[in-house]
Order: sequence, then structure tokens, then C-alpha cells
Amino acid sequence: MSSLEVSGDPSPQTPDDHLQSNTYWFHIFQAMVDHELAKLGPDAFAVYCVIKSHCNLKTGLSIPSIQTIAQKAGISERQVMRKIKTLEAEGYISKTRPRKYNEYSLTEKIAIKDSQGRPRALAHWKYRPAQIQSTVEELKRMLRHKQTVGQDIYIEHLHIVQNQTNIGFQISPADLENLANSNPAIYQTLLSIRSSIQKRNSTEE
Repeated sequence: MSSLEVSGDPSPQTPDDHLQSNTYWFHIFQAMVDHELAKLGPDAFAVYCVIKSHCNLKTGLSIPSIQTIAQKAGISERQVMRKIKTLEAEGYISKTRPRKYNEYSLTEKIAIKDSQGRPRALAHWKYRPAQIQSTVEELKRMLRHKQTVGQDIYIEHLHIVQNQTNIGFQISPADLENLANSNPAIYQTLLSIRSSIQKRNSTEE
């Protein structure tokens, strides 16, 4: 006859003891894995996961210390600080220091594609674990009605235009102005791309 063994604390339990498990977990969007993970690298991704796992369910704020992040990510504190800067530059986290410790807030980003799989826009919103279900429903509703601004979500329209001789992008002045305020990192990246394209086109002429 086979026996079943359960590992655990061998100390005796009283009738009032209750077994517990932390069932809270967080989402990692496939878009991040498909398009950002290789660029971020495993260390930055580990730092991102540790910060995200410490988020307050309602506010989305995360306050793990650099030492805690280093221990859980398995890297040095100096590496943690470098990877935090990387995540900030990519627009995934923002850092403030209202007290003696850093507070982190996270921004979710997900690509929006057309029926042929081509990227057409980028949606982003502040990560708040308790609002995941309502956020997903809001995004679905916005896509159905082709809306760009919701209660918590903002969709940046970025249409890629490509032909045999030129590659460029089109974005309205209003969207560009909103982007400068809502996501300065992406705004600066677009300006850099536009400048590079203009230089290349003038050289080809």
C-alpha cells in the first residue's frame, strides 16, 4: 500500500491553525515577452518582476528596497540601479522618492495590430492589480469604438508607412503633443527616428 507524505512544519498544530497561501500574482503581457524581453535582457526583466510583485493591489505603488530587489533578482545592488534606469528609459517604470525610500509605479504597454498583424498603435496605462479586469474590458471597448482616450488608458496612434524607397511614420500633431506629456521617453525616441529619417532622405537626394 502506498503512503502519502506531506512535507511541512513538523511541529504539532492546534485545531485553530489555518493553512495559508499567497494566491496573488501579476500579469506579464505576451507583447513584452515578444518584443521587449530580448532588448531589456534577463536582469532588467528580473528587476521588473520583483518590483511588480511588490505592488500595492489598489494603488499600484511598489516600495521594495534596492537590497530586497537585489536579493530576489539574484544580482548586485549596483546592477539593480542600472537596470532600474533601463526600465525607466523604456517607459516601464517611473520612480519617485517622497520619503526615505523609492516608490515605483509601473506602466503597462501593449501593441495594437491590424488584421494582417501589422502594428498600428500602442496602448498604455498605469498598472493597478485590483483593476486588471476592468482595464482589459475598457481596452476592448475602446478598440470596438475606435477610441483613443479612456478613463485609464491612452492609445497612441503610430501608423507605419513603408514602400520601396522610403520608410517613415505618421502621427498627428495633437497625438505628438499628448505623447510629449504622457510618455517623454517614447516622444524623444520618435523625434530621434524622425531626425534620422530626414538625414537619410537628404543624403539620398
